[in-house]
Amino acid sequence: MRQRSKGTGCAIARCAIAGLLALAAFAPPARAQPQIAALEHDGARYGSVVFERYVESSQIHTRETARLGISALNAREWRSYEQRSSESSDGRPLTLSRRSQSGPATLQASARIVGSEIRIERREGAQARRAVLPVPADLLVDAGLVRRIAAQPTDTAWAFVYSEIDLSAARVVRVRLSSAGRHDGERLELLRETGDGDETVRRRLYWSTTQQRLLPSWDLAGARFDSHACGQDCDDAGTRYYDLMAGLTLASPYRIPAASRRKTLRYVFESADGIAPELPATGEQSVRQRGARSVVTVCPECGDEAAPDAGTVARYRDANAWVQSDHPTLRALARSARANGSIDGRMHRLVRFVQKHMDGGRQSLGYASALQAATTRSGDCTEFAVLLAALARASHIPARVVGGLVYSSQFTGKGNVFSPHAWVQVWNGSRWVSFDAGMGEFDSTHIVLAIGDGSVDDYAGLLARVRALRLVDAGQIAATAP
Repeated sequence: MRQRSKGTGCAIARCAIAGLLALAAFAPPARAQPQIAALEHDGARYGSVVFERYVESSQIHTRETARLGISALNAREWRSYEQRSSESSDGRPLTLSRRSQSGPATLQASARIVGSEIRIERREGAQARRAVLPVPADLLVDAGLVRRIAAQPTDTAWAFVYSEIDLSAARVVRVRLSSAGRHDGERLELLRETGDGDETVRRRLYWSTTQQRLLPSWDLAGARFDSHACGQDCDDAGTRYYDLMAGLTLASPYRIPAASRRKTLRYVFESADGIAPELPATGEQSVRQRGARSVVTVCPECGDEAAPDAGTVARYRDANAWVQSDHPTLRALARSARANGSIDGRMHRLVRFVQKHMDGGRQSLGYASALQAATTRSGDCTEFAVLLAALARASHIPARVVGGLVYSSQFTGKGNVFSPHAWVQVWNGSRWVSFDAGMGEFDSTHIVLAIGDGSVDDYAGLLARVRALRLVDAGQIAATAP
């Protein structure tokens, strides 16, 4: 699930303001009037963004805050973030910080540039993690990025490359920013690309020609929210709450009895673009394309996925920003589960442990990391999955987080439908095997759409794929069928 067009669900673009002269020449006066933009989806407003830039002690400071109204299963909340940065008068990055609130998850992260080092601290509740990275020569945060964009033409193609700090993953990423010269008089369309080859992540951005800054956007539950500049009288009056589950369930052509869910099941999918959906093969899932349709067969041993190489196995054994299996809290939880014996037996014990530990309620809003899930003890299928993956990796079992569909009303409240879901697959030395702490057990109604490392970006990409799918047929077949 690495090739995708998305944001971070939470990967908000760095805001900017124009300037063709030296940075000090166009820096606004202290506490300049805030700039406001409305966050919209399909013409409806669901939130707002407030941006400020000011000069203090010969430094340029920026502050951006945003909030988005969301709802799911009769629950409502404001999802929010605040991002700050500071730079010297000549555009040298000094600090960057971000605080976000999403359901049960609160994340605070900051970076300070000290000499040739970027010193990063990420805090989740009372837990702090630190990292030190080298400072690249082309590092930009806000005002420096502004100067680069503002120096480009608006009506012809251009591109440049720079480095930025990814606070959520505690790393530096290379970014290619480009324009084809498309604009509507108020916004110039840009393309942001990170990574390379199969790992490339592409995202469409907009530059406000009226406010002279990048306009933030948000990808959430497979839906994109773009911001539009508005005046000082632009407030949250009339703002709606976006239904996270809207368009995220697929009606089943037939009711699937409980007894059939343990048999071999076959599904036929179509895509909204008329091209056969590209779905992954796993140890339990085979995929065949027939014209504009994809035929998926699922059972415990139906898959034909190739064995992973040593590098892939190592990747799914290591910790990352969302599956922090090396954290003392999660390592202690893994030990307390007392999971011994075969991989299969250890995983079944870890599933039961996660189900018992997560006693704080099933929340459908937000996306938390494994550490946050372990601390709050609440969440939905995604929190159950990242926590199970973290405990498996802490027990030296390679584990990946997969996302797809499952025949259940547990997380959506609807019947006879396939709903978005996340669970875990572990490498047992021969193949990848599924374990589901959210549902309790794996069955043949688990259809994998994407394979990832547990990040929020992976799940956002999954939800976008669900919106484009249509299930046209489903049924039980003989176990010996090819």
